[in-house]
Amino acid sequence: MLQSSDLVIYKKAEELLNNVYPVLINFPKSEKFALSQEIKQAFYALLRNILLANNIRHKRRMYQEEVDAYLKLLLILFNLAKKQKYITQKKNYQIQQKLSEIGRILGGWMKSTK
Repeated sequence: MLQSSDLVIYKKAEELLNNVYPVLINFPKSEKFALSQEIKQAFYALLRNILLANNIRHKRRMYQEEVDAYLKLLLILFNLAKKQKYITQKKNYQIQQKLSEIGRILGGWMKSTK
């Protein structure tokens, strides 16, 4: 079994979270405990479920599906942030590209563990 630090999907998700943090700081004060917090919580749940999928074999598929759901939630939340003009179109595109990459890695992982 790979350690979490060896999982490519975990590294990519953690790297994206680190890149998103400075963006979240620039959200309006009224959104600090709403949309910004929701994005952070979705990232934390994403990372947690990646770890659980890696470590708990008999529930791996369930946790992988939860990772997929949190990726979709993050896409929606960042689209909302773009529509509210909290992030630029370019930044949203960059984030969505990275989320898509994580999704492709997840898809390969799910296929390999069928």
